[in-house]
Amino acid sequence: MDCSKNPLAKPLIVAVATDKYLTPTYPIADSVYLPMVSALKFGQDVTFGHGRAAPKKQSVGTSVADLKPKMERLLDKFAAGDRAGMARALVHEFLAGHSSVSFYSDPTLDKAAASHGNIRSFCTSAMSIPGPPPVVWGRGSPKLPPPRRRIHQALQEAGWDVTKISAPTDLGVPAFNEGSKGFSTGDFDNGLGLMINGVQYVYVLATHYFHDAKAARYCIGLRFLFYDVFGLDDDDLAEFGASDNLSIDKRIGITAWWQLQHQFGYAPLVTRVIVDRAFEGPAT
Repeated sequence: MDCSKNPLAKPLIVAVATDKYLTPTYPIADSVYLPMVSALKFGQDVTFGHGRAAPKKQSVGTSVADLKPKMERLLDKFAAGDRAGMARALVHEFLAGHSSVSFYSDPTLDKAAASHGNIRSFCTSAMSIPGPPPVVWGRGSPKLPPPRRRIHQALQEAGWDVTKISAPTDLGVPAFNEGSKGFSTGDFDNGLGLMINGVQYVYVLATHYFHDAKAARYCIGLRFLFYDVFGLDDDDLAEFGASDNLSIDKRIGITAWWQLQHQFGYAPLVTRVIVDRAFEGPAT
């Protein structure tokens, strides 16, 4: 089945994931990709300002000229293996000094996300298309628990009419956290751990759909929108920051980042990662 020939008149939300640790306070609307959602709400990490004292008076510089190169040390620590330069592009966009929060997208980041193991697993799990039970030799086919209610199950409930779907909203958010922070491996070498690490929201939109009642099959084209804030809150500073310039580079870099954001008015960026996938399943 080729879903590309069956675009929907407008995208429909068919699933949502939200970070359970998020304190949704500050609304930011994505009118380009989520016009049907009034606003996404983020926590303190999306705020910024001038002259705010650090909670424990942490400081690694007193001027932008002091702080910028110290924040850039994070690239050496967590993005040395980033051959495409996506992490450097994001850091430099932040260091351009925006006066308001804006969305940030990058096709190179989208491509890296689409091939990431955690993201591939998330996309497949979000559909939860049932397959044949595994065979255990000598024991027959074991009884499996019913799949959790995901997009496939919601379509089934809607009689395979995607326009009537009741979207699941309890998907767990994925993360770019493969590898070790301490040893700078995996996502803490390729830049993804620095750029995003934990995702705060995922919205799954159906963009294409076709149901073949005679064949009892369907295909669906999905757009996965992953959102996070490239910014820091006070908890980040307390856990990962430095008290002075005698600390290790990554702690100095985190503190410099916090200071630029909350003392020198450098607005955070909301990263928006776009991954398109198509699925086919039984309509039974």
